[in-house]
Amino acid sequence: MTITNNQDPVLEHLTILKRQAEWTGQILLSSPLTEGAGMKILECAERVSLSPNHPFSPRPITFYCKHRQCPICQWRRSDRTRAEMHQLFNVNPDLADGKWLFLTLTVRNCDTWNLRETLDKMTTAFQRMTRRHFWQENVLGAIRYTEVDVGQAERDTAHPHFHCLLLVRPSMFAGNNYMSGERWADAWASALQEHYIPRVKLERFQGNPGQIRAQVVAVAGYSTKVRADVPNAQWLITTTLQLKGLRLIQTSGVLSTIAPQFNQDDVAEGDRVLPRPQTYPGATFRWDGQSGSYYSL
Repeated sequence: MTITNNQDPVLEHLTILKRQAEWTGQILLSSPLTEGAGMKILECAERVSLSPNHPFSPRPITFYCKHRQCPICQWRRSDRTRAEMHQLFNVNPDLADGKWLFLTLTVRNCDTWNLRETLDKMTTAFQRMTRRHFWQENVLGAIRYTEVDVGQAERDTAHPHFHCLLLVRPSMFAGNNYMSGERWADAWASALQEHYIPRVKLERFQGNPGQIRAQVVAVAGYSTKVRADVPNAQWLITTTLQLKGLRLIQTSGVLSTIAPQFNQDDVAEGDRVLPRPQTYPGATFRWDGQSGSYYSL
């Protein structure tokens, strides 16, 4: 066989992700509670074809396991999210003339075994906040992405947070209805019913319609990004079990009506058999686990 030198940038990036997927899959395979997920992740992108006819860049044609812990499928999900956001703007061009906020809502880190309960509490708090007067009067629609990172200070803890894309009335950018980062933090703390002020990050998108669109698309991709590295085994196994069956993307308001696709295909756990492509047009490669590289067929 001929091991490819991975000079193609797409295949080079896929190789890095496949190595992460191999390590992730082996970790999940080591536990009887997650071995089904591990097996599917190990099967992901075993044979890959790069189509030369793609209008933008060669996207891999392959079997995707669709598990949310799979780095390859998360990369694909992020790409798809950006594409769906572009499509949303194409169908609704007036959205680029609207006012958008990017809001990140956090809580204190939690033990991994308590992640599901923490996310339930965050979801309840978010729903409580959406019923407040300031939200009802000024927020037209929202897309909420749930992300769970490894705690930075304590690597055995989880750091759950919400990334929120908000379409708001112009009144939220100035005047009495203006919401500063401090006011958002107070509102989120009140909704959480906690005695501490959580960290909140706020970004307002400004510029011409093309710039607004580019910023919203970029943030949508960022909110579904691939995890930078593979966590330790216990963290990954416990978190996988805690997240099983939970919906991590949720729309509301007008965005729930015009963008229902963002709620779809969000809870796949990789426990079911998915169809593999019948044909592989273009240059085709197969993964070699021993060398950690793709080789050309």
